[in-house]
Amino acid sequence: MSRRVNNDRQENEVLALSNIYSSKEFSYIKRTTIQCYYNIFPEVRDGLLKLQNVNENNETNCSTSKCLIKYIPPIRMYIELPDEYPFTNPPKYSITVSWLSPWRISFICQKLDEMWLINKEQEILYQWFEFLRNDLLDFLQIQNILDISFLYFIYYNVSSYFNSSLMFQNDGRAIFSIIFSDPVQLLMNYHNQQCQIVFEQNYYTCIICFELHSGKTCIKLENCGHIYCGQCMQTFITLKLNENAINDMICPVLNCNCVITYNEIKSLCSGLFSKYEDSLLHITLRSMKNVIYCPRILCQCPVIKYTDDTFAICYKCDYTFCSYCYKGYHGATPCDMTSHSMKQLINKYESSNKFQRQFLAKKYGRKQIQIVVEKHLTEEYLKRNAKPCPNCNTMIEKMDGCNKLTCIHCKAYICWLCGVLITTRNAYDHFSSLESGCYKRLFD
Repeated sequence: MSRRVNNDRQENEVLALSNIYSSKEFSYIKRTTIQCYYNIFPEVRDGLLKLQNVNENNETNCSTSKCLIKYIPPIRMYIELPDEYPFTNPPKYSITVSWLSPWRISFICQKLDEMWLINKEQEILYQWFEFLRNDLLDFLQIQNILDISFLYFIYYNVSSYFNSSLMFQNDGRAIFSIIFSDPVQLLMNYHNQQCQIVFEQNYYTCIICFELHSGKTCIKLENCGHIYCGQCMQTFITLKLNENAINDMICPVLNCNCVITYNEIKSLCSGLFSKYEDSLLHITLRSMKNVIYCPRILCQCPVIKYTDDTFAICYKCDYTFCSYCYKGYHGATPCDMTSHSMKQLINKYESSNKFQRQFLAKKYGRKQIQIVVEKHLTEEYLKRNAKPCPNCNTMIEKMDGCNKLTCIHCKAYICWLCGVLITTRNAYDHFSSLESGCYKRLFD
């Protein structure tokens, strides 16, 4: 058959293919020969593929086995149509697959050659393309699991692969392109990109405003899959940020406690993201036992305690302070205490266990705690058993006898019952006067 007839058949074939497939899938250039570029997107028919990585000890990597993908990177095929095609010679081609081992790609080349021999003298490109798109996974017996063990071996042993005979035992048309890439990362990134493309092509009802929105303006939360329009979710996150409710960044759906991720907050509220980071840092530092804050109001810089010593210094303003009472550093001297603080300390000390009491003794000083406790007990005793002298305020306790007492300090006469100062010449008149509330109560 003449060269002209072959060329006409080639042109008709690529023209038909360009009408069947999108420009993203198929394109060609006509130079001295026709050169074709084809991206084949294999179809995963039965749900998801589980990635599998088995090492040389036949042990499965558990983290890898948790990765499920629906979309796998395209097979890239370069084809050159010689003058003798299709009557005599097959197309020249190379095929690149990023998720298969070199020998499995070589196996594909053998299959394509067999298809040509069966259909010799006929246009073969369409059959090749349909086989690669629809039947390749079945041909390779890839059903539920995609084994990437060899890809990981190469990733961690690149030099060994280059120096081994494996590199030269494969079909020259089979191109292996994933040597310097993490297989799981490459496959998961592609899967996520394709999922996002499919998501943006559909319409969804926002759970908050109940309106229909394009996927391009919606967000699907990573941890739970609930879908919202970007505007509602942005308003929700902004409200939480303004309220400083950083720990409440969860999905708004009732009883859904899934956390909104760091990247989702960043993409939705980029303008407030620095505030979110500052608040997150503040909460994190607050939860760290060895981090305290400078007590100066205009500073408030976090300070790290490297030892159990009470000494602390702010590296921003150089203020040295006690890490317990936050006042200026006072060395080994116990922290100053107000009367209210003393009451709190006593209540805390009485309800503490052994270790908590050791901490309080270290903070306030064992001697100071002893003084505070003794003072408190004394005050409680005096409150129950003594009364102040109305003349000099000296505390007076009645042991026994009558209700007329004499202050041991100022020698004034006092009624124990009503607490008044007795000023009459005869102190007992207070108990014999009809007008007195203590009439005939001298020995009550």
